Amino acid sequence: MENGRFENYDDPDIYAECQKKVLDIASQNFVIEFGRDEAQIAFNLEEDDFNKLLTDPRPQQRPIRWINIWGPHKQEAAVTRIAKHYGFSSRLHAVIRDTPMPRKPKHSEPKSYHFSYHGHNDDDLEKGDLTSEQEKVKERKSVSMQSAAGHYHIVNKMTNYHAIDFGEKFICVGANWMHEQMPEDRKVNLGTDISGKHEEEEEHRRLYSWLVVCNDSTVISFHEHVDDIKNLESARSNLKNVFCQLSVIGMREKSDTPIAMISLRNELSQNGVQDWGSEGASNLFYYLFDDWQTVYQTVERFQDKLQALGKRIFDSSSRKSVKPIQKEIVPQLHKIGYKIRQMQHVYEGYKNLIQRVLQPAKQPGSNGTRTPSSPTSETMQFAPLNGRQGPPLTPSAISRFERLGDRLQLLILSETKELLLEKDALANTYFSINAQKDSEATARLTRAAGLLAKLSVLFLPVSLMTSYFSIQIKDLEGVYSVRDYWYSFAVIMSISFLLLFFLNRALMEE
Repeated sequence: MENGRFENYDDPDIYAECQKKVLDIASQNFVIEFGRDEAQIAFNLEEDDFNKLLTDPRPQQRPIRWINIWGPHKQEAAVTRIAKHYGFSSRLHAVIRDTPMPRKPKHSEPKSYHFSYHGHNDDDLEKGDLTSEQEKVKERKSVSMQSAAGHYHIVNKMTNYHAIDFGEKFICVGANWMHEQMPEDRKVNLGTDISGKHEEEEEHRRLYSWLVVCNDSTVISFHEHVDDIKNLESARSNLKNVFCQLSVIGMREKSDTPIAMISLRNELSQNGVQDWGSEGASNLFYYLFDDWQTVYQTVERFQDKLQALGKRIFDSSSRKSVKPIQKEIVPQLHKIGYKIRQMQHVYEGYKNLIQRVLQPAKQPGSNGTRTPSSPTSETMQFAPLNGRQGPPLTPSAISRFERLGDRLQLLILSETKELLLEKDALANTYFSINAQKDSEATARLTRAAGLLAKLSVLFLPVSLMTSYFSIQIKDLEGVYSVRDYWYSFAVIMSISFLLLFFLNRALMEE
């Protein structure tokens, strides 16, 4: 398959090659043009190819176009050509071309220091090193200040960061989409393994993407560069699902998995569809936005982790359990709670984007005055005076976005609230069980101390009597016999026992 050349995407050989290219980290971009009856695809287009693509008339049988670009900072010429054609703002154009921050390794290697002595150098080593160290510090500060003002510095610090831009020709949404990291050396089930050893490996990875729907039935997707090959398939899972079903071959393959099916080309053949381009582009924009699989898997994973933690907590409360409650449970609960709240903010950001996209588009000929009708939802309080800019979405796409918003609220956001409540309940249960075990241990110590005190009270008179009999005094020699000692022992022991018994009863009655 030649770079920049359009091929028949419904051809089995081309389709098979494209499935490999979409998961190839060397692939830079692709363009798909499709309609009801045919689809054409091209990979790795250059600047001249984009110039020709955007200026030549589009075939009527393929009115819908999807332009996908991976690592837009490496394809500035193509991004600039697209931004100029659709009228992106200077800020949006600059943000898309921003260079991602390099990802820090999980485990940094220890630094090694080498010392050497140069006998021929008479300069002061401290003074000589000071200048170079100051230059290095200034350089690091300069780089740090530049990165602090960058787009990717913000999205790294704020996972729930999202943005939406409207233009006369486009709607652009940008957000972090979360994907699971699956290290190659993982040997355990991440849903049940919550030990500190593997906890750091289980974190999700964010990937910032921009989705743009344009007024000429074009959808554009820009994706942050992925430098980790082993996580590439996870990061592009939703894109690949949409990508493969734009071919009739992929549609047949997904027919056995209804939950992963999408309706794009087959819906164009319905009788009620008149504008193929708007219908296909609006729904393509929706399906690229709706990365449902990762969202649901994330919630399921939190459920499994809390269930495993709860089992450990309740197992440790058993009377047969001789092991103390693990002290690492509290940090794990705190970390799970932090992750749940973080993902909750991400989902709330998705919902806000949906509400902004669903705002009515500006009607032609509007004069910018506010209409007398008041918004029916508090989320519309920031709506523009007479509708938003950008192309209108078709009714089918609007209904899909509305259902997605309902699912986010009823299934995801409600579930995350329940997970946070469950986490708090587990924390309270942990501390209650801990306090109960402490009180039981204190009670056992108190009973043991009381028993020792009673025994000391019981045997103290006997020990005094024994001491009396063991005193060597000439006048008492031969006066007391062994029988006298044991008689005295029995009498004193009986009196001590009776006194201790009645004293216990008196204390209990009080």
